Amino acid sequence: MDGYSSRDPEWKKELIKHINSEREITNERVPVMALSTVDLEGRPAVRIVSPRGFVGDGFLRISAADSGQWTSDVLTFCTHAQSNKVRELVNTNEVQLVFWLPNVRVQVRCSGHAHMLFHPENPNYSTLSLDIRHRVRPRDGTDAECQGRRDERRESIAAGGPVEPNVCVEIDTEFIREQAYLNHSPVIQAWYAWPAPGRVRLSDPSLYPTSIPHIDNKQEAEKYEANARRNYVLVFIDINKVDIVKLDESTRTQYVRRGDTSWSITEVNP
Repeated sequence: MDGYSSRDPEWKKELIKHINSEREITNERVPVMALSTVDLEGRPAVRIVSPRGFVGDGFLRISAADSGQWTSDVLTFCTHAQSNKVRELVNTNEVQLVFWLPNVRVQVRCSGHAHMLFHPENPNYSTLSLDIRHRVRPRDGTDAECQGRRDERRESIAAGGPVEPNVCVEIDTEFIREQAYLNHSPVIQAWYAWPAPGRVRLSDPSLYPTSIPHIDNKQEAEKYEANARRNYVLVFIDINKVDIVKLDESTRTQYVRRGDTSWSITEVNP
């Protein structure tokens, strides 16, 4: 979440600018965010998670052929396949994310729908339910979208017709999930080999490796590595509403998606 493109929506530019300002003060890599879901009894459930970034940005390239020419407004985070979050998101995928940046005194709330991508060997695996082709756009200085297809999309939008996905872009969701996993530290990767979160802790310390590469037994290390990969879930958030409050300026701005890549912007009372 280091940079943005001029073709990104205004709320994403604002979010990243404020995050970078916060990081200059705190030297933290990426601020955490609060994730709100609905539990199986209909009650709110909130916890802190770490964003992995936007699809297309940084290490979250959309395919092996992507050299950095694509950007999107699809935010991601990861979780353990056996966590409560997963069961809640299967039940209802409506979520809200909140960034609070205390040093710059800015709050950013993002509302949308969560789409989970499991490992192919996980019993819950299915192809990603979100068609990311609707959310990606060429980055500055690129001509990634073929000209003829771009003209067709513009004509369809102007005529009030359906907006077809950008078929000129190759999306490899498995590649995206794998890059997200590989860009964790060995300590974080090992956590995904642990037993299900939220359950009673077991007495066997071997079930809780602290770093898979440091396991001397090669067969054991491979077993834990395979288990960690099966338990790794990348969650894609399709954001449809953003609310940004700047306390120092006493302003509040709401952004509402009105198309695949267009947003309405309204100034409201803080």
